Amino acid sequence: MKSKIRIASIIVTYNRVSEAKAQMDIIRKLWQPNFENIDIYHEFNGKKKWYPNKYSEDFLHRHKSMYYLSGANYLVNQGFKHVFESGKKYDLIIVTSADAWFYDPKKLNNLVNTMHEKKFELATSLWGMVVLGTEFFIIKPSLAKKVFPLRLTNILKQKRVLKWAHKIAVFESVFTLKVMRVLKNPNKIYLIPGRKTVWTKNRYNSPGFYASHHDPIQRKIDIEVKIKSISGRKIDKMPGLSKFLTP
Repeated sequence: MKSKIRIASIIVTYNRVSEAKAQMDIIRKLWQPNFENIDIYHEFNGKKKWYPNKYSEDFLHRHKSMYYLSGANYLVNQGFKHVFESGKKYDLIIVTSADAWFYDPKKLNNLVNTMHEKKFELATSLWGMVVLGTEFFIIKPSLAKKVFPLRLTNILKQKRVLKWAHKIAVFESVFTLKVMRVLKNPNKIYLIPGRKTVWTKNRYNSPGFYASHHDPIQRKIDIEVKIKSISGRKIDKMPGLSKFLTP
């Protein structure tokens, strides 16, 4: 049964164009049938020749290339800016890195419905067991307007507690501090399982929840059978995902 929930999906991409296209296939064919509407806001700061045309996003915004940390922060900020400026009403905003695939629609549907029914304002995982993850999170627009934009430079200068974060997770640390400052009630955060490893070269998927590998070969090995089983015949209409999974 289709939910009446309206969702804005923000995808941030630098060079993982193949993953971004597969991500959009997942959203269009696996997520969208369960909800009233999903609009995709694609924030891209790679080279135009890497991604010359829109794929299946509703809105494609191109940005100049930036240093990884400031670039990631900027793209997420711009995604929220564009969602808010659209004038459209959304019940939830889902933010994903291009390579963070939440590919099980039943689990996503349960997660979204739980948030909606129990009035959680944020759903995410713990990153390294100390900060809130930003590669995949769901947030209510009312909270998002209080949290974003995040300004890393200013906060880092003011918060001595974040000195350790330069070596660990700056964006996630600032996000966590801002959320806790404006939310005040941690019981409004719905924690989901995060990925197995955080700081190794290859990121491993969160078993049964989402894939977040940097290594495309390992991603195929870990999730190909399951994602094909979940997609069924729909995968024939998911060219980005099919191409990614092709040897």
